[in-house]
This record gives sequence, structure tokens and C-alpha cells, in this order.
Amino acid sequence: MPVMNIVGLACSVLSFVLLLTGALTDFWVVNFGSDLFHMGLWQNCTKNICFKVTTSGYLNATRGLVILSASLLVFGMIFSCLTFVKFHIGRLSACLASAVLESLSAVFLLIGMSIYTSKTASKVLNSSYNYQWSFYLCWGAEVLLILSGICHFLAHQSTPLPGYESV
Repeated sequence: MPVMNIVGLACSVLSFVLLLTGALTDFWVVNFGSDLFHMGLWQNCTKNICFKVTTSGYLNATRGLVILSASLLVFGMIFSCLTFVKFHIGRLSACLASAVLESLSAVFLLIGMSIYTSKTASKVLNSSYNYQWSFYLCWGAEVLLILSGICHFLAHQSTPLPGYESV
């Protein structure tokens, strides 16, 4: 089903753009109080002066899981492109490989975002800190990853298997 392949590829590419934009920008948490402050995974900024984030366990875990998710998504997009040339390795189709890689990417991103959210929720709930657009871009990437995995799995279900059985 080429429509599902196109929708799956579009969702995975858009998810990759959202994931990279969200992960590389520093507007995950913003304080609109007396001292304007915003922070991301890599740096914190106060009054237009930015400094590297001190390493902490939850930030390292979130960074690692986001990087792993983006890496799996790149391979998923490669297999997604291969679906248009009907690429198969035995009984494994490019659609199925893409669905598995994008689903794994979604799982790792979900774990990373959950770690970050659980560790920063008390700051957000008890002070003038707020989650901002970088944070929400990564959650949007999560939704699109799930959707692209489903589309590629449905495309795999609708394609005949290679071999003598399909003749």
C-alpha cells in the first residue's frame, strides 16, 4: 500500500525534524519570574548569557536516549525509503524493518522524555518555571513516531510476501 508508505515516510521525516529541533534548542524549561531563565538539555541561559549544563544523571539519561532515538529513526527512514523499491531480505520487508526501528525509536524517546518530565515536574509545579516549545516539539515527535510505525506496519500487512507463495 503505497499511501501508507508515503504517510509513514512523511511522519518519520517530520518527526526527525521535530526531534532534532527540540533536542538541540534550549527552551525546554523557562522561568518568567524576576530573572528570565531558560534551559535545555545542553545549556542554560540567563539574561542572554549561556553556560553549559552541569552534568546530572537524569540529563545524561535523557540526552543518551534522545540520541539513540534519533539514530534509530535515521535507520528507520532509510528503510522507509527502501519500501518504494520493494526491498526484501528473505521474509523481512523494508516496511517491517522501518516499523520496528521507528517503534523502538518511539520507545526510547518515550523513556527519555518520561525521565526528564519526572525529574523536572516538581520545579514546574512549585515555582514560576514552565515547559516550553522545545519540550513540546519532542513530545510531538513521539506522537509522529508512533504514527509512522503504525503506517509502516499496516503497509507491511498489505504487501504480499516474496517467494513462490505469491505467484
